[in-house]
Formats: sequence, C-alpha cells, structure tokens
Amino acid sequence: MKESKLDRRNFLKTTALGAAGLSLIANSVTEAAAEEPLPLPESLSMRRIIPLNNNWLYSEKASPEATKPGFNDKGFVRVTIPHTNKMLPMSGFDEQEYMFVSVYRRHFRLPTELKGQSIFVDFGGVMTAAKVFINGKDLGEYRGGYTPFSHELTDHIDWNGDNVLAVEVDSTERKDIPPFGDLVDYLTFGGIYRDVSLRAVNKSFIHNVFAKPVDPLQANRSVSVQVYMGGFTQAEINLKAELLDGDRVIAANEIKHSGPGLPPIALTNLGKIYLWDVNNPKLYSVRVTLFEGGKVIDHFETRIGFREAKFTPDGFYLNGKHLKLRGLDRHQTYPFVGQAMPARGQKRDAWILRKELKCNIVRTSH
Repeated sequence: MKESKLDRRNFLKTTALGAAGLSLIANSVTEAAAEEPLPLPESLSMRRIIPLNNNWLYSEKASPEATKPGFNDKGFVRVTIPHTNKMLPMSGFDEQEYMFVSVYRRHFRLPTELKGQSIFVDFGGVMTAAKVFINGKDLGEYRGGYTPFSHELTDHIDWNGDNVLAVEVDSTERKDIPPFGDLVDYLTFGGIYRDVSLRAVNKSFIHNVFAKPVDPLQANRSVSVQVYMGGFTQAEINLKAELLDGDRVIAANEIKHSGPGLPPIALTNLGKIYLWDVNNPKLYSVRVTLFEGGKVIDHFETRIGFREAKFTPDGFYLNGKHLKLRGLDRHQTYPFVGQAMPARGQKRDAWILRKELKCNIVRTSH
C-alpha cells in the first residue's frame, strides 16, 4: 500500500508544471520611516480594533538578536499580512523549501488616548508555531497553525516612543504540534498567513459571547446569551443584550449581577423570525453592551441564524424538511502563496462552491 500511494507531496515534487520561476519579490527597507501613531477607528464603546496587516518587516533567517527592539532590521523586506514565508511554484517543489524558522517585525506607536486601557495583539493564524515578543519581552510560544491566539501587551507598551512587535515563526514539522506526530500526507506551508490586529479594551471587558437560539421552530423561540468576562471585573456587572435585524432592535434584556459566574441572558418575545435556510441564509446580530456607572465601556457583537439541523436514519432534516446533501472538501491552500490568501479569496471560493458547483454543504476540516 505504501509503495503504490501517490500522495500530494510526491506529486508536487515530481510534477514539472507550474510557474517554477516565480519567486518572492519585495523591496528592501532602506530607511525606517518615522512611525505615526496608529489611527483610531470609530467604536460604540472604549473597544478599538486596529488592523495591523501593513508595514511588517520580514527575514527568512531568524536569530535571538532579531527579536530585540534595538536590532537593525534595515536588511529585512517589507511585507503585508497575510504572508507566506516562501513563495512557491504551483507544483514541482519540495515541502522542505518552506520548513524553516523566520522572523517578522512590526514597529508601531499607540495614540495616547488609549493609555490606561488593556492592549492585546490578536493573531488569526501563524503556521506552525509562534514565539511573540514585545519590546524584547518574551510573551511565550503558541503551538498550532489553525487556531487564533492573543497576547496581552499592556505592561510592556512604550507610550512615548517606538514599539517593536517581533514574531519568530517555526514552520518546520514538529511532532508536538498537530497534524504532525506520525506519518502524515499534509502540506502546511508557513508564515503569518491570517490577519493581525491590536485590540484596546477597558480593564473590565467582554472576552466572548455565545448566543444560542432555543426552540427555533416554535412560536415561543428565544435566544440564550452567555457572556464571558475578561480582565478586572467590578463587584456588580451591568450588561445589556440585544437581538438585531440590521439596525432594528427585535428584543433586549438587561441584567445586573455580582459574584462569580454570569447567568445566561434570555431574549424572548421575538415576534416574526425568518429561519436560516440554504436558499435564504438569514442572519441576525446579537450585541452585548457593558456599562459602568451608566457609561458604555465595552461592547461585543456576534451573528446567529435560527435553524434546526438533524441527522436521522431517514436522512438529514433542516428545519423539519428533508434535505439531500451535496458537498465537497475545501482546502485553504492556493497556488504560489500556500495558505496566505486574504478574505476576498476565501469568499470567492465559497461563492464558487455554492453558485457554480451547487454545493449545500462543505467539509471544512482541511
């Protein structure tokens, strides 16, 4: 079996097709421009999400010195995230070409208006392990390229000068990081291949929200909203949850709570609700607002759809109706750039699967 197997890796090694001459082209950084403070986006509360995809500096050669703030990075190339650590031909390459340790650096200044808030850096995905440093401080290593992660920067920010965020990226196969650990036919590629952003929030903030429709097919359907808090939490929490259809508020509920563990917030009396269906994928928004002394200090929004999905011995049922499933696998890899494709490419893939290939289900484990 093993000798007759034609796997992806051998195919790519032996195939002569593709743009074999394509290489990573970037301009050298000849002079570090003076960094202006990052622009502040508008927000309903003190929460600010600041994109950090532009103006990264990159080198295929990592070293302990390259993670230090005073390191001379003029020889690095300027890149934009999402970024692949090695541009490759469409076929005819060896996976060892992207298996190395590289380093990314990002200089930035924060507006003084954010001083006193908690500052986080959020990574959508780094393949395969990432050691993150802020102004030389080692924040630890995150292992795994398929899930997002965050680090708090608050205590290490220089509010009067340049800050340097450095990421040492290990893109080798490591047995301590899935999917590796045994013989596996899998191409992971490398680099900071998903978006990066800074997040500024109040010292007490909403960490996450899980909104679950309850009895979606019944007239008395409702939404259960579980809120998870982060940071320093006051003795009494004041929260407001809303179900929105665009700007229209369908239902709202407020709670005041003290002590550990927040109870779910129930949104009821919803009135007419459109069910999510494959031909009408209707979505609603749930917004949770955190108050302190009558002032809005944080908010968090997520999307939900009302639907009931069941697998039975007779087949699959969506909202009580039998539905024949037609689907495919979907890989997140692309020619030349590996997995480093921005959102517009991912959305185009979804459009092709739904509109051209007529799929109504997609296996996304790849």
